[in-house]
Amino acid sequence: MGHYADPAARKVAATLLPAPVLVQAALLSALTHLVPDADVAEMGFAARLTAAAPEAVGDFAAFLARATGSAASRG
Repeated sequence: MGHYADPAARKVAATLLPAPVLVQAALLSALTHLVPDADVAEMGFAARLTAAAPEAVGDFAAFLARATGSAASRG
């Protein structure tokens, strides 16, 4: 992750990105936690979803992150 390993650097970088990029990144992050071996080519739908309904995608990404966190805590 290079210099973005520093939380402060990530926070600053996030302020420079447009909202749709952040939403798509959140969705991709949540999806890769669900399917770690997913291929990049399988994730094309994330861009289409983000373009179609960015607010809904943000909500969905948060839901997936919460779901994967709950599953991980259960063991």
